[in-house]
Amino acid sequence: MKRVAILALALALALTGCSQGVQIVPIESLSPPSTAANVFSAQPFATPAPADSTPAQARIDPAGMTLETRINPPEGYARPHAMEGSLAAFLRAYPLRADGAQVLYYDGEIREDAQAAAVFDVSLGSRNHEGPAGAMARLIAEYLYGEAEYDSISFTLGADFDFTFDTWRKGRVLDVQGSSVTWKNGGTDSDGEENFRDYLATLFVYISMSTLQEDLVQVEDVDADEIQVGDIFLGTTDEGKKTALMVADICQSEETGEKLMLLVQGGAPAQQLHIVENPADEELSPWYPCGFAADLKTPDASIPIEERYRYKNFVQDSE
Repeated sequence: MKRVAILALALALALTGCSQGVQIVPIESLSPPSTAANVFSAQPFATPAPADSTPAQARIDPAGMTLETRINPPEGYARPHAMEGSLAAFLRAYPLRADGAQVLYYDGEIREDAQAAAVFDVSLGSRNHEGPAGAMARLIAEYLYGEAEYDSISFTLGADFDFTFDTWRKGRVLDVQGSSVTWKNGGTDSDGEENFRDYLATLFVYISMSTLQEDLVQVEDVDADEIQVGDIFLGTTDEGKKTALMVADICQSEETGEKLMLLVQGGAPAQQLHIVENPADEELSPWYPCGFAADLKTPDASIPIEERYRYKNFVQDSE
């Protein structure tokens, strides 16, 4: 009986909470309400919000066989809409050689030092005729030919001879006597592709950087007049040769509006047209900032910002 009395006293003290001032806390208050209610159910661990698992778009898509499908803009940039029939649309759809193809000279030899992001699928022929001026003329002429603007395909030869495809397609050919150039009969009366290719082959023989410049209009205000597809930069290579690069495409930042450009060039000796890498900025390459400050630096040349031109028959379209 004495032992039972002691147990009863201890229990009473616990229930009244009077033992040395210690408060007795019910067990259920230390647990979630569901536990106390005897309806506990396991709760899953909190799952963090999934990170964006979409991989960044590769700059070069090996499967792409045109300029637009092969070279993607940097992240955050997009190509502006190109109107159907525009030079931009034409160049974006220009066919390319397979990814990784090397730049070839006219004789089939590889240009070992070329820094090319993509190589245009063009045939140079077997003669060293299509230099940097011819490469620019090719792109201009092919675009205008595709739009059937035959009377706009015109290049200066010699001092002031106007070599137009519109005259050539009517059966006329060149009569070259020393420095004198005139028309004569004996050609093919056709505006077909084969005759157009013959026109280009003849053009490549006689065009030069000096005569090409006669057909270009220099951009007067390089700060106010924004760079456009088709603009041509004229300069001199590190080896002292004249060169030309055309703006082949443009993309723009969706956040800041900053514009970038792709540049295409040929070269001397005659070589395949190719998009040049940007060795100064591997994160952007092969894109170049349109807002460069003084000189445009490419793998082959450094060109002053003022040396930007437009083909004479494109000027009215840009105004």
